[in-house]
Amino acid sequence: MPRTDELLEKLGQAQFISTLDLTKGYWQVPQDESTKERSAFTTHVGLYEFNVLPFGLRNASATFQKLVDSLLVGLGDSAVAYLDDVAILSDSWAEHLEHLQKVFERIREAGLTVKAKKCQIGRHRVTYLGYQVGQGTINPLQAKVDAIQKWPVPKSKKQVQSFLGFAGYYR
Repeated sequence: MPRTDELLEKLGQAQFISTLDLTKGYWQVPQDESTKERSAFTTHVGLYEFNVLPFGLRNASATFQKLVDSLLVGLGDSAVAYLDDVAILSDSWAEHLEHLQKVFERIREAGLTVKAKKCQIGRHRVTYLGYQVGQGTINPLQAKVDAIQKWPVPKSKKQVQSFLGFAGYYR
């Protein structure tokens, strides 16, 4: 899995950024016949196997990340991804249009789709992985900072772990 701090550092320096969200993530990845039996589950009406990569399998995120990384091979630092969140970054508008075209062509060739409502195209600053990034800045979302500051005092071990996990991401 890519390191989020490295992705954010790259994006923070960009002048033009676009973000794409791949629709239904893992469900766009067909399963090989030999692996379907490993995704089987039982219900009161029978046994079922997934035809596509289901969420929750031990290596599902690594498999999906590998697919997305293979789409971006050769694009250098102009495109990065964290699972289904793809970001295209450039220093000039003309360069950005070229990068977008290449990424869209690869997504189409792979038979993947993006969720248009969640895309941000040609922006100077975007929200990516819980941060506002672009034009030399990387800032956590204010709503996330407020949530940390207003978090109720934990009363159990599980609540402490939950808080530490949430706050640790923004450390």
